[in-house]
Amino acid sequence: MTLYLLPNLLHPEANPNLSFVRGLKEVVDSLDGFFVETPKEARVYLKHFDFDKLKIKPMEEIQEKNDLSPLVRGEKWGVISDAGLPCIADPGAKLVRAAREKGIDVQAIPGPSSIFLALMLAGLESQSFIFQGYMPRDHKIERLSYLQVFIETPYNNEKTVEKLLSTLHPEDTLSIASDLTLPSQVVVTKKVKDWKERKNFHKKPAIFLIKTR
Repeated sequence: MTLYLLPNLLHPEANPNLSFVRGLKEVVDSLDGFFVETPKEARVYLKHFDFDKLKIKPMEEIQEKNDLSPLVRGEKWGVISDAGLPCIADPGAKLVRAAREKGIDVQAIPGPSSIFLALMLAGLESQSFIFQGYMPRDHKIERLSYLQVFIETPYNNEKTVEKLLSTLHPEDTLSIASDLTLPSQVVVTKKVKDWKERKNFHKKPAIFLIKTR
C-alpha cells in the first residue's frame, strides 16, 4: 500500500543514465499500475524500462473521483508527470494529499527538476526565492528582495525576453536556462543592460530567473 512519485526526463531526448537514479527500475518493476498526467507520455516513459504495464489511469480522472481503491487494497502504484517531478509545478499534489488522508504510505524517488537545475546553474544567490509559476501576461515583475522563478510556454519565449528587457531596470539580473539536461542546454545570466547579443530561445523549454536590484 504505497504511492511512489516517479521522476521523468525533462525531454524525451535527455540521457536517462544521467537523469534516473540507480534503483528506479527496481521500483518501477515492482508496481501494479500508474497514475499518469498523459497516457501517451507515460507509455514513452515506460519504454525506458523495457515493458508496458496494462494499468495506466489518468491522474485527473482519479483526483476527481478521489478513487484510491487499488492502493487501499494493498497495491503499489506510481505517479508519472509528463516531464520532471510530480507535484513540482506539475499534477499530483491532490493525489498525495488524498493518499495521506487515507493513511497510505507515499515515497518520492529523486530526479530532474527544471526549476531546481536552473537555480543551481544560474549562479544567483538562492537562499530566498519564490516560484511564481507562469510569467504574468503584462510582464510586470514585482520588485522583491528575493529571487523570482518563472516558467513560460516555449512558443512565447522570444516575446517574453523582449518584454522583460524593455521593462526591467538595467541593473536587474535576468537568467534564462533552456533545454536543460540536453546537449543543446544553454544558461545565460546577465544584468539587463548587458543583454545586447542573445541566444534565440524560441520554442525551447526554459526557466526564467529574475533578481531585481
